[in-house]
Amino acid sequence: MMGSVPTPRKISHMLADIRFPGGTPFRTAREHAEVLTLIRRLVVSAGVVGPDLPLVAVTLEPLNGGRSAARVYKLTPHFGPGRLAKGPPVVIKIASRVQGLSEKVNYDKYVRRVLPAACRPDLLGFGQTRAFAGLCYSFAGGSDSSGRSRPSPNTLTDCLRRGDVAALKRVLRGFFDPLRDTWYGPAQLRTVSDIARRYRDRYFTGLRAMADAERTLLACAARYFKARHENGRCVIGGLSFPSPRATLLAPDATSGRKRPYRSCILHGDLNSDNIIIADLANHASGVTVVDFQKTGRGHVYEDLIHIEESVRINYRRDASFGDILEKERLIALGRRRFRNDPYCVSIRKIRDTAFGYFGCVEDETNYHFAIAAIGLRLMQALDLTHIARARITASTLWATKVLAGET
Repeated sequence: MMGSVPTPRKISHMLADIRFPGGTPFRTAREHAEVLTLIRRLVVSAGVVGPDLPLVAVTLEPLNGGRSAARVYKLTPHFGPGRLAKGPPVVIKIASRVQGLSEKVNYDKYVRRVLPAACRPDLLGFGQTRAFAGLCYSFAGGSDSSGRSRPSPNTLTDCLRRGDVAALKRVLRGFFDPLRDTWYGPAQLRTVSDIARRYRDRYFTGLRAMADAERTLLACAARYFKARHENGRCVIGGLSFPSPRATLLAPDATSGRKRPYRSCILHGDLNSDNIIIADLANHASGVTVVDFQKTGRGHVYEDLIHIEESVRINYRRDASFGDILEKERLIALGRRRFRNDPYCVSIRKIRDTAFGYFGCVEDETNYHFAIAAIGLRLMQALDLTHIARARITASTLWATKVLAGET
């Protein structure tokens, strides 16, 4: 039997002890106090109470996330005198008020009623203060029968950095297959008139930002592949690549009109940090996705391309720059020469999944469009390794060449 839910006033008294290992992460005493108030409210709304002992403290362990400004913690409750017993952990996400409200709306609209329960965390509580909003989710790591938490589960990022490509197979099977009848189902498909506008508005603040991103890409091509810039093209040895920015903004080569695309419901930020690989014994599918702030309608290939780019960013180093350029050529052209290369095989599996889901309704050329657009956008990132930048640069250039019909 769970104990009765205490009032907020009692919770405030009980939770005088809220610990951030390593010290408070918030800039001012006012922000810190406001977040403590929010955490107490989340504990109440999520029903974090013990069976017979009073809740006396919580500890907050930072969890890895993407590049979001939100802060995500594993919250562990402690009960009884001397913090005698631990309760099952939950996940607390603290974001700006606007961002937190947006994620709550998206969760209620697209996740709670649509996404299969095996693929998502439960939203246990929500609260807000003047500046912040907080969401309390179930913890993908689970707990054992004594209430002790299991070790924190891996993200797909962790798996890729170890070279564990089997985890990617679990993601494609355990998360994407159930979406065929939900987010990706026929009832959700819509035709939209202009794919260039979708990616320009979604990923860039304007044409100047696209031009800046292309300059960075050309600098990376020069650094890693000894490229030179000639007559508006990127030349690497005997290879010549068109401008990604000009190609993306040009009308469709066959019709001279805007390039249409198909849309559906998307996660919206499905990078490998937001994919949790949980214990199969604890979770039906073994895969849980988190962070629904950007969930909504978008290009059908977009989620899968975010995962493909996560492979480029996070898979362990195993090639020279020259090998990278050749591997990305073969990937772009659909060749399967590197059958025993885990990196190439992983990306081919992602593309096979994408074309298997949407190839009958969406032009496969639009996959190359999205690769070029998202690759160009990733040039704005400041925390990529040289290998990741080389892979993204090469894949963007080859996707642009395919898109322009030059292969």
